[in-house]
Amino acid sequence: MDCLLAYYTEKLTKIDGNIFEVFSKFYSLDLSPVDSWLESQFKNKVKKDDCLSTFYRQEGNKCYARKDLLKSLEFYTKSLCCATPCGREYGLALANRSAVSFEMKEFENCLKDIDLCFSTDYPTDLKPKIYLRKAEYKHIEKVEQIKKSKIKTKTMEINRDSSNDLPDFDEGENNNFAYASSKICMGYDKTRGRHVLAKKRIQKGDVLFVEKAFIFAPVFKENKEFYSFKCYNCLKDIISSIPCQTCTLCVYCNEKCRTLSWNECHKWECEGMQANIWYDLGIAFPAFKAVLKGVKSGFRTIKGSYDEDLKRFGDKNDNYPYFNRLVSNIYKSKNAAPYIVMAAIVVTYLKKYTDFFSWFLKQKNCPKNDLNVLVKYVGGLITKHIAQLSCNSSIIEHWTYSSTDLLFPDILITIACGMFPSVSIMNHSCRPNVTNFFICDTIIVKALEDIPENEEIFNCYGIDYRGMNREQRQIACRSLYHFECKCVICIDPSKEVEMLDSYLCPKCKGLIPEMPNTTLSFCVNCSDKYSLKPFRKINDEAQKYLENDDVNQFELLIKSLKIREKILYKHHKDFEEVYYRLYSYYVETGDAENMFKYFHLWLENEKARRGENSRGIGTKLYEAALAILHCLQNGHPKNCSNLKAFLQNVEHMIREAKMVLNLYYPAYITNRLSRKIQFISNK
Repeated sequence: MDCLLAYYTEKLTKIDGNIFEVFSKFYSLDLSPVDSWLESQFKNKVKKDDCLSTFYRQEGNKCYARKDLLKSLEFYTKSLCCATPCGREYGLALANRSAVSFEMKEFENCLKDIDLCFSTDYPTDLKPKIYLRKAEYKHIEKVEQIKKSKIKTKTMEINRDSSNDLPDFDEGENNNFAYASSKICMGYDKTRGRHVLAKKRIQKGDVLFVEKAFIFAPVFKENKEFYSFKCYNCLKDIISSIPCQTCTLCVYCNEKCRTLSWNECHKWECEGMQANIWYDLGIAFPAFKAVLKGVKSGFRTIKGSYDEDLKRFGDKNDNYPYFNRLVSNIYKSKNAAPYIVMAAIVVTYLKKYTDFFSWFLKQKNCPKNDLNVLVKYVGGLITKHIAQLSCNSSIIEHWTYSSTDLLFPDILITIACGMFPSVSIMNHSCRPNVTNFFICDTIIVKALEDIPENEEIFNCYGIDYRGMNREQRQIACRSLYHFECKCVICIDPSKEVEMLDSYLCPKCKGLIPEMPNTTLSFCVNCSDKYSLKPFRKINDEAQKYLENDDVNQFELLIKSLKIREKILYKHHKDFEEVYYRLYSYYVETGDAENMFKYFHLWLENEKARRGENSRGIGTKLYEAALAILHCLQNGHPKNCSNLKAFLQNVEHMIREAKMVLNLYYPAYITNRLSRKIQFISNK
């Protein structure tokens, strides 16, 4: 693919004129390299292979023998995907996977696989084993029903939550702005373009968007596979998945999802999945899916200026026209060749290896009557949609755990590339006032802070001032999104995070910024000039106390802290380690008041550096609350003169933690954590 792109990049770098005309001219050139690339891909098609299925099942058996249940589950699912549908290997993979589900106490998934197994060519002599497993399941199910009947209704309501439940808007959905809260609206002016405003005062945590993806395309892992525990059609978590009946890559949560996927898009994708073309085509994959959405209405468009969008934006039944109005910035691109080449590969694939175009010509909404004209028209659309996705798409990420010992999901895994037209209207800021998370294929956007009426609502396009300096951010904004950022941080250097890592002016206690690659700096308050060498030397001495292995660690920590308090700004990064180590020391000794003191000093430092509503703040608040509750369980805390006030502080920490974490996690996660703390506090 790289060679192909390089070959055509020399011939076409910038798009001048109508994109459809440009693509039409390009498609009239010699495209034999494109044909050759596709031919080479299709020579290596991956089909169902019972021998490969057997290999994966045997690997699963090895993992199962050493009780690595998750890995064995993955191998059995791979075995299922490779097996001939309903054949012997298919049945064996289902049966083995049902054993894993049974051990994991996922009894419904176990039963699902067993029932599927009976409809395959599963060996007769092995059937008694799965009949026995099904009987065991029925026995357990009956016991569980008896237990549940004894539980009070109130308790059942507390424990009943769903990972797929979507939040509601406080004051209902906006009638003129699909998937948006009635508290917000779209605005437009020449400077900002389309943007989102607060119609009324918004409180931190308010739900502003709950938008189902217009389209999404699962992202390939490095091994050119998808995650085997995500439904290809809806992105739900699955254990007992069912595979595509033709390719070996896509799995579904049930027959309904498989049928929906096939009818909507997968019948045109599946050949390409087997030839592994979509991995190399990258963002052209979701662009093609966007075209398929437009096919239904014959690529219906909405004419008129942006004023039309202020009257109404978005349609849950057919959102293609609104997606198609999103900016593409294609004419600003320095190298448009990849867009056009990838679009050319897609339409060539559709024309040569599927019956898509012959089918489309028969549809009543087909916009063109001639095959070649239609091919070039679709190619132009895909080119445009690639550019639109480059500027407006979102990476769909789901939370997962790096360890079973953790309270919180702590790792975001990239699942898919999705398009959310309403959400994409928000402009960028390096210091956004919203945050988001995903539930399956739906994005939830919440206010990160209170937002006054008529104030603009800003998203972050992944360019955050806490992780990049101003120069890096401006380069990223210009290269990726073709604009110069003029957000509240970018226009005011004093608000950069680096300013927190300043020294204290001996004269006025103003800030003396640390300046890399130089030995001089100036106080931002009194403008006095200082050499940085003495400050650096003193701070290095303080650091040596932290690295000392002396038995009396406590005294060394205090010495380090006192030195730094004299020369460093109160939110300097070098206070973080000292505060947290002192907090941990007092946790071990059970000194409640000092525990609070140093935890809150650490907390204020973290809030200044990472934002008072950062996810890390919420997790540390929860962890500290748990530590304090454990301290109480182990006896009366030392030096705690007012136990009532002490408990009120803990309660406040828990409330603040939940408020913050609700900004980043679905409710089922924070509710589960609340129950855990309640359980500990009641012990």
